[in-house]
Amino acid sequence: MIEIVTPGEEHREQVFDVLRTALNLGNAHREERIAWLPISRMRCAVENGRVVATAGARDFRQRFGGTDIGMSGIWGVGTLPEHRGSGLATKAVTALLIDALGTGQPISALFPATIRPYRRLGYELAGTYTKHEIALADLPSVESSLEVVELERERDLEGVRACYRASIREQTGPIDSDEEDWWPDRILGPGWSDDVHRAIVARGTSGTIEAYASFTQSDAPELEFGYDIECKQLVASSREGLESLVAYFRGFRGIGASLRSPGPQTHPLEYLVDDQLVRHVWTFRWMLRLLDVPAAFEQRGYPPVSGETLIAVEDDLFPDNRGPWRIVADEGTVKVEPAEGATVRPTSIGALSSMFSGFLSPFDAVRLGVLEPDAASLLATLFAGPAPWMHDWF
Repeated sequence: MIEIVTPGEEHREQVFDVLRTALNLGNAHREERIAWLPISRMRCAVENGRVVATAGARDFRQRFGGTDIGMSGIWGVGTLPEHRGSGLATKAVTALLIDALGTGQPISALFPATIRPYRRLGYELAGTYTKHEIALADLPSVESSLEVVELERERDLEGVRACYRASIREQTGPIDSDEEDWWPDRILGPGWSDDVHRAIVARGTSGTIEAYASFTQSDAPELEFGYDIECKQLVASSREGLESLVAYFRGFRGIGASLRSPGPQTHPLEYLVDDQLVRHVWTFRWMLRLLDVPAAFEQRGYPPVSGETLIAVEDDLFPDNRGPWRIVADEGTVKVEPAEGATVRPTSIGALSSMFSGFLSPFDAVRLGVLEPDAASLLATLFAGPAPWMHDWF
């Protein structure tokens, strides 16, 4: 008999052991990780008192069209090898999605280890997580007009968060969280790494933080005693802030080999370098699922567009999403109304989620046969904007 349950304190070590095996976590910081596990936000498959599969959720806000939307971030999905293919992790994720919908979160996102089971749950590819790299010796020689100092967490935390919000104001896909460990530990702290860690801020004349970076120094394979700088975040809300970080990191050249940072597909560093020296070294695509179609549409931001169209949705998990719906846009304010009696060929919830993020063009969706042509023009205009991406892996 296998049950899907919220794990208790007695399950903490078992939950970690499933994750350690399924996700190859290793045993570093084992006790700290076990104590950290947010088990009240996890669901597990339990067989005869033993945890055999896990999934967890974190609360985020995700940026779409200049507006934040409550998002359930799914993480820690793992199954012991002898139970793989049984659908237990899918059941655990489904339980989390039902909970998220019940608490008013209209969307969910995740980084998939494998795509097929999440597509069956209604997720679809929706954006990128991209790491960029430049050799420290290739950083341009620029003047630092701002003071760069080591972060003082109590004094600087709110300023860092304000800088981050300013930097993503017009972006699509970046996330934020108010969970108590997210900024102090996950972003600005070393996390579970034993590498040398530092966090710095660039402060303007008024005292406002205009840039910051949180980074570790990891071994560089090409130098026995060298290191690469691995940024968790490298963020600037102004050109002066970015140039100040560049000047700071340029000082590491010699023993330091390279600077790596996540960012949008076109990293702002590329505009400070004359040649094509900033390389994409790793890209991974995340997935999105709309849990509540009307709420997600109405909470998203849009350009000042007016018009209306009809859609219907194919959603086996949440039948209330099916519609058909009339999408009415009035100068960028969108309302979703039931369209009783309308006959529209349904669009899958996954395809709609991918279009919603701006990842899948509605015109491409028409060519793929997953969207009615009449809806493409308005949806393409509504979902226009920067390519969707995330700073952060969760």
